[in-house]
This record gives sequence, C-alpha cells and structure tokens, in this order.
Amino acid sequence: MAEVLAVVGSVIAVIQISDRIIELCKFYIESLAETPSSLRAVLIEISTLKTVFKTLQFLGKCDHSTTALQKHLSGPDGPIEGCRSAIAELEKLFPSQSVRKAGQNTSASKTQKIQTALATLAWPLKQSRVQELLRQISNYKAVIQLTLSTEST
Repeated sequence: MAEVLAVVGSVIAVIQISDRIIELCKFYIESLAETPSSLRAVLIEISTLKTVFKTLQFLGKCDHSTTALQKHLSGPDGPIEGCRSAIAELEKLFPSQSVRKAGQNTSASKTQKIQTALATLAWPLKQSRVQELLRQISNYKAVIQLTLSTEST
C-alpha cells in the first residue's frame, strides 16, 4: 500500500512541476523577442510528459489491475522517480516565480527588474544542462510509454 501511495505522490508531483514549467516557458516565449530554441524544446517535451503522467494518474484511479504496471515503473531507481527527480532539477534552472512576477509588475523596484533581466540573460548559460535533463526526461518517458503500451496488449 505504501508503494502505491509513493507512486501516486510522484505522479502528482511530476504533473504539478510540469504545470509550473509549462507556465514559465509560455511566459518567456511570449515575453522575449528572440526565444531560444531550447525553451521551445522544454515546452514541447514537458507538455508531452504531462500528458503521459495524466494518463498514468487516470489509469491508477480507474484500472485496478495496474499492480504489474506499478512494479515496472515504481521504486527508487524506476522511471517515475527518475523523471520526478529530473523535472524537479529542470525547474530549479528557471528563475523563481517572484522574479518573473517582478518583471511583469510595472511598479517593481529597480532591484527586481535587474533580477528579472539577469535571469533572462542567464538562460543561455544553462542550455547544456537543460539539454541533458531533457534527454533524461525523454528516456524515462519512453520507458513509461513502452510499459503502458505493453501492459495494454
């Protein structure tokens, strides 16, 4: 029972982090004159990941024969936990919500506006780590999708 709760918690965590990253990507894509292609790649990859995890969440609620599925995907070294860890690390590469909100606020202080500008300028320096995390996430997602496909046949 505890294993099932851990899997459900990790699935929910990935969905919540995905929502925040998608929101941030959309904000920067709308705000920046020249959007880095890596930012668009993050948006696409995380959007598809969220869909896979929403499917996992749905199947966990409705399909009571998912014990074999959970056995393949759960555990500390499983793809669900690996994906949760990688996406949490990816989220840390984005500026905090307070910096983003300061950039939107017309009455923000000079310090807040400088922080927003620096956060935007720092993105290119993080691209190699972003690409590595996206590769990891993509691999975990592929394992999860393959497991879902083989369990449904």
